[in-house]
Amino acid sequence: MAVSYVSRSELERLRAKATEEPLGTAERDERRRLKELSDTRAAAWPNTIQAQRARKERARLERMAAEEAERIQIDKQEAALRAEDRRLQIERANKILFDESDRVRGLHSALQKCDVLQDNETLIGFKKQIGVLRKAQDAAFVEQQRQALDIAEQAELAKLAAERERALKQRDVQLQQVEDFRTRIIAERVESKREGELLKARAKEEELELKVKEAERRRKAQELSAQVTEANRTLQAFKMKELEKAREADIAMEEYARKKAEVMAERERRLAEKRAAKDAERKKIADQIEKNFTNWMAKEQSRLDRDVREAEIKAAEDEAARKLRLKNTLADIHKTNQAQLAAKAQAKVRVREEEATAASEWTLRLEELKQEERAEALAKLQSCKQVKSFQLRQAEMRARRAAREKIEALQDAAQMELTIKEQENVFQQYAAEWVSEYRRQGKTVVPITHYLNKKETLETMR
Repeated sequence: MAVSYVSRSELERLRAKATEEPLGTAERDERRRLKELSDTRAAAWPNTIQAQRARKERARLERMAAEEAERIQIDKQEAALRAEDRRLQIERANKILFDESDRVRGLHSALQKCDVLQDNETLIGFKKQIGVLRKAQDAAFVEQQRQALDIAEQAELAKLAAERERALKQRDVQLQQVEDFRTRIIAERVESKREGELLKARAKEEELELKVKEAERRRKAQELSAQVTEANRTLQAFKMKELEKAREADIAMEEYARKKAEVMAERERRLAEKRAAKDAERKKIADQIEKNFTNWMAKEQSRLDRDVREAEIKAAEDEAARKLRLKNTLADIHKTNQAQLAAKAQAKVRVREEEATAASEWTLRLEELKQEERAEALAKLQSCKQVKSFQLRQAEMRARRAAREKIEALQDAAQMELTIKEQENVFQQYAAEWVSEYRRQGKTVVPITHYLNKKETLETMR
C-alpha cells in the first residue's frame, strides 16, 4: 500500500477546513452579493486582464466587421465591374454580329464605293487644277520670253544707236579737221596774196628778185592747189566711205530685223508645235482617264449586277433554307404533337384500364365485403373519389402544360418577329445616318441608295 505525504501547511489548512463551522444562508447571500459587486466593479476597470481581453475581443470583432464590410464593398465593385465588362463584351459581340451581317457588309461596300467615287472626283478636280496651273505656267513662260526678247531688242537697238552716234561724232570731228585745214590754207593764200601786193609796190626796185620770188610763189601756189585738190578728194572719199558705212548699217539693221522676224516666226512655230503637242498629250491623257473611268464604271456596274445576282441567289437560298427549316420545324412539331397525342392516348388507355381494373377489383371487393360496415364502404368510396380527382387534376395539369407550351411558342415567334423588325429599324437608322453624313460631306450617295433600293426590292419580292 502506497503512502502519501502532505506538508504541515497543507495539513493545517485541511484541519481548519474540517473544523470550520458551516455558514448560514444570510452570510452566503451576503458573500454572493459582495462577490457580484466586486465582479461588477472589476468589470468596469480598464486595466484588468478581463477588460483587456474584452477590449481585444471587441477590437477583433470590429476589425473583422470592417474587413467584412470592405470585402462586401470590394465584392460589389468587382460584381459591378464584371457586369460592366460583360455588358461591353455583349455590346462588342452584338456590334461584330451587326457588322458581319450581309446587309451591313453590303452597306459598307456601298460606302466604300461612295468614297472611291469621291476620290475619283477629287482626282479629276486636281487634274483640272493642274491643267489650269500648267496653262498659267506656259503663259507666264511665253510672257517672260517675250519680255526677254523685248529687253534684248532694246539693248541691241541702244547699242546700234550708240555706235551710230559715235560714228557720226567721229565724222563731225573729221569734217571739222578738214574744214580747219581748208581755212588755214585759205588764210595762207590770203596772206600770200597780201604779201604779193606789197611786193608789187616794190617791184620796180626788185624786179629780178620779184620774178624769182613770183616763180617760187607760183610753184608753191601750184603745190598748195594740188594739196587742196588732194584734200578735197580725200574729204570726198571719206564722205563716200561714211555714206557706205551708213548704208551698210541700214542694211545690217534690215538684216537684223529680218533675222529677228525669222527667229520670232520660228519661235512662234515652235511654241505652236509645243502647244499642239501639249494639247494632244492632254487630250490623250483626258481620253485615257475617260476610258479608264468608263471601264471602271462598267466594271463597277458589272460587279454591282453580280453582287445583286449573288444577293438574289443567296436570298433565294436563304428563303429555301428558311422554308426547309420551317418545314423541318413543322415536321418536328407535328411529330412532337403526334408523340404527345400518342402518349396522351396511351395514358388515357392506361387510365381507363386502371379504372376498369380498379372498378372490377372494387366490384369484386364490394361483392366480397357486402357484409362490412357502411363506414368502411364510405371510406372506400371516398378513396375512389380521391383517385378520380387526382386523375382529373393530372389531366388538367397536362392541358395547362400544353397550353403554356403553345403560348411560349407563340411568344417566341412574336419575339423573333419583333427582333427582326428591331434589327431592320436599326439598320435603316444606321443607313440613314451614313447617308446624311455623306451628304453633309458633299459625297455622292448613289451606290448607297442603289443598294438600299435593291434591298427594298428583294424584301418586297420576299
